[in-house]
Amino acid sequence: MERSSRARKWLIFALSVIVIAEASATVICLFLFNPLHLDHFIWSPNLEQARDNWNTLSTAVDHELGGYRVSGAKPNSEFADSQASCGSAFGDSYVGGADVANDEGWVEQLSHQLGCRITNYAVGAYGTDQAYLRFRQVHDLSPIVLLGINPVNVMDNISQYDGLLGAPLEPTALKGRFLLDQSGNLTWLALPHLDGDGFVALNRDPAQALPHSYFLPDTPDGPVTLHFPYSVTLVRVALMERLHNILVRRAEWSSLYAADHPSGALQLMSAICEAFAETARARGQKPLIVMLPLAHSFREKFNYGEFEYAPLVEALHAKGIEVFDPGPSMITRLAGRSACEFYSRPHPEARWIASPVPCGGHYSIVGNTVLARLVADQLNERHFLSR
Repeated sequence: MERSSRARKWLIFALSVIVIAEASATVICLFLFNPLHLDHFIWSPNLEQARDNWNTLSTAVDHELGGYRVSGAKPNSEFADSQASCGSAFGDSYVGGADVANDEGWVEQLSHQLGCRITNYAVGAYGTDQAYLRFRQVHDLSPIVLLGINPVNVMDNISQYDGLLGAPLEPTALKGRFLLDQSGNLTWLALPHLDGDGFVALNRDPAQALPHSYFLPDTPDGPVTLHFPYSVTLVRVALMERLHNILVRRAEWSSLYAADHPSGALQLMSAICEAFAETARARGQKPLIVMLPLAHSFREKFNYGEFEYAPLVEALHAKGIEVFDPGPSMITRLAGRSACEFYSRPHPEARWIASPVPCGGHYSIVGNTVLARLVADQLNERHFLSR
């Protein structure tokens, strides 16, 4: 009788622990991931919202490259469109000069310093792959061509849907991607042709529609599908390498730059940059790859002694590709001040995890100005401006 009573007590205790653990996991998964900016590790698509987004944005999609359909270049009030340019620039919003006035982006400031227009063909949210394909489409034959690389592009290039990385579930978040074979050849895999029902089906089962995309739900690096028991969901999220990187104050995508990472992300990005450089040279242009360090990059540098994208710089050097990493010179320009002055969005609430660089966003006016000066100096030192 006494033994039975003791067993019941242990059973009640065990059940209580399970209930408390599950309740705690439920609260964390449903209510705390969003304010902690960790909700992109969870996959719980709102299919009705996805359909509404399709109805609103499907006509704006570039069906060849993905993302928004664009034409022409960014306006530059200092130089008329009819004037011959001395260069062109490709990349994403960090090349495009987001969050500052049109004439305050680093490409526009660079144009002012050089006294000739660097035509800006950047498109927000583009991966390195899309920027390269846009370069091939544009056929701008000005003598210098710059490819700006935002380090998070290492994630973009192996993915076909930014919705899996926390972006809104919009058709403009879809893109194609390159596949790299064992011989080093690139093959472009176009985004699938969809209608509204197909887009909803894609969000319901991304692996069915995008089998070659990385970060698919419930894969080692993809988001975890949210479902009961939430404690299991929470444990699976806790085991994710990308989350570990954040917790130890690295860039979330840092591991993808490892040469032995199963995604092959480093090799793919290196091959895209090589193809970009070869295409430019074949047109008689001088290509320069420009790294664009983020706040996360400085955080990793200060905590671990190296920028997370350093393996890419080394790989490009080994291939004989001209690449400029302004990161070290940007640190010198700071003279001991915080790297946050280079960025547009302070995040003091994230100091516990983001120290010593609790900020983010695009480049501030200061960041754009410093970058423009450094790139101008490099173009002169490398004799890119010689006639």
